[in-house]
Amino acid sequence: MRILISNDDGYQAPGIEALHDALKDIADVEVVAPEHNNSAKSNALTLHSPLYVQRAANGFRYVNGTPADCVHIALTGLLSYRPDLVVSGINNGANMGDDTIYSGTVGAAMEGYLFGIPAIAFSQVDKGWGEIEAAARKARDMVEQMQRHRLIGQAPWLLNVNIPNMPYEALKPLRLCRLGRRHAAQRVIEQQSPRGDVMYWIGGAGAAKDDAEGTDFHATAHGHVAVTPLKIDLTDHDALGYWAQTVARIAGGGGAGQ
Repeated sequence: MRILISNDDGYQAPGIEALHDALKDIADVEVVAPEHNNSAKSNALTLHSPLYVQRAANGFRYVNGTPADCVHIALTGLLSYRPDLVVSGINNGANMGDDTIYSGTVGAAMEGYLFGIPAIAFSQVDKGWGEIEAAARKARDMVEQMQRHRLIGQAPWLLNVNIPNMPYEALKPLRLCRLGRRHAAQRVIEQQSPRGDVMYWIGGAGAAKDDAEGTDFHATAHGHVAVTPLKIDLTDHDALGYWAQTVARIAGGGGAGQ
């Protein structure tokens, strides 16, 4: 089994080092990750400046680009083979609910999925890397079980996995979940630069809004590893019928400017 590993915290982050070390004994692993922290870059690709790939002393390769750049480059020319699995993480903090829209960790995994490769995004619920070795061990368990059940190398799928910062023995079993929702983000932080200009910092993520049973928020709050299957199609299929009628009325209604 051959695995491509990336992340959004950068190639020197403890999370990707722990994930690499956990998987290297069960697979041939290759790390291609951002040079610097690229959190909240989602699926962004760099289109208007060149990208460079360097190799670190530990063998990891790093790119002056986004998480999606790293996976894209790896799959379209850097690697001489097609990986069986793409894994991203382990992220420094949760990627639950609305986080998945912005997450570079999810974006890296999604890039692999877009190329037809099964992919998993791993995150720890709390920041700070507490119990990172336990999280890496749990990630390895998942990959091993998926390989054993022949889920790797088949049709592509995309999983988002959030692991509580707990000792390995204290982690409860995997729980399949839907995404919850967060409240709106906190207000921007306004400051004055040394030159007297007004500058802004994006506020923190909102607290959980929908953390009902069955959500990723609920599962991790109760010590479970939350597993959520994701898809690319953003179409609101339930609303297609309503909008079919509405758009037909709009299209046929004309207007003063027509």
